[in-house]
Amino acid sequence: MIENVTARSILNSRGEWTIEVTLRSGEWKVTASVPQGESRGSREVVSLPADQAVKNILEIIAPTIIGHKLGDQNNFDDKLKKLDGTPNKEKLGGNALLGVSMAYSRLSALSANLSLWQYLRELAIPSVKNAQHSVLPVTPPRLLSLMIEGGLHAPGASPFQEYLVLPRATTIIESINIITKLYSTLRQLISDRFGSSATRLGDEGAFAPATNDPLAPFALITEASQASGLADKFEVGLDAAADNVSLNPEELNILYDQARMNYPLRYLEDPFKENELDNFVSLLTKFDKGLMIAGDDLTVTNVERMKLAQAKKSINAMIIKPNQIGTVTETLEAVKLAREYGWKVIVSHRGQETNDDFIADLAWGIGADGIKLGAPARGERVAKYNRLLEIEATLLT
Repeated sequence: MIENVTARSILNSRGEWTIEVTLRSGEWKVTASVPQGESRGSREVVSLPADQAVKNILEIIAPTIIGHKLGDQNNFDDKLKKLDGTPNKEKLGGNALLGVSMAYSRLSALSANLSLWQYLRELAIPSVKNAQHSVLPVTPPRLLSLMIEGGLHAPGASPFQEYLVLPRATTIIESINIITKLYSTLRQLISDRFGSSATRLGDEGAFAPATNDPLAPFALITEASQASGLADKFEVGLDAAADNVSLNPEELNILYDQARMNYPLRYLEDPFKENELDNFVSLLTKFDKGLMIAGDDLTVTNVERMKLAQAKKSINAMIIKPNQIGTVTETLEAVKLAREYGWKVIVSHRGQETNDDFIADLAWGIGADGIKLGAPARGERVAKYNRLLEIEATLLT
């Protein structure tokens, strides 16, 4: 059972305050830290200032959860939700609830002698609970790695937020080999083309060369792939984050047509503003075969928003971000519903990250179709890459 709860403020990857939660039970001690979004959907749960969230954990949540047994995630998270009592977690803060929920899942995994990803897998797929974990059919999530960024993550660069590569590979280590080789070649190309100052990094570790052409980053990635002998080793993706883009739907559609025609575009996230469902519908009708059209600000890991998106037949994939909804259980409920809809599921990091590698375990645990984890640079992003490698290594031994 939980014997001790502590919390404190720590810095995230943008030098801003977030929270870290520590739970103890006997000899076990675990921590969890909570990321924040730089580009946020309007219907995400409320994230309170770090000092207020910490106070709420210590003064309100801790006295309620001390003594709660381990391995009881659904009831534990339900207790947290009832303690807050608001639809958007505004009383205690979605960040406070998630930090506690994540730490509880880690502590429960330890108590059951499971890796975190195995524990999450049991929650996501209850029927495998008594199976031999070593023989479960587990496939690695496909990596969506960031090469060039703009938007709110790199002001002055491209208007679109993320230019991604999706390696054609069957293992994490093979995917990362492709990613790191391309990243290194791209760095040199950008330096030669724009000057060494152009290799500055955005919030998520990718390059951010200034360009007025929203598709120019794809041309740079293509050129780097040819120079490094990787031209046929990956597809590309785009997170337009259209809520933060000034282009109108007609202009956006032209750009997406051009990207689809000229590049191996496989993934397109938030192509329009979150309330422009009809534009999503039209795009899906045109590109459904062979292109993942994903909701993020549209769906915010929220089952009610997902139901609306499905009713309109507006997407065929969605982003999963635990801090959009507030607890581990609600995150898994969103995953379950996405699977029922036949959507692809992509676990994702946030713009303001910490070194916590929870999402790597989550992606393996739920059998995610993909995971977005930033560029292979900056410690808070590399932590996720390394955890994916660690899990894969244990599965191969």
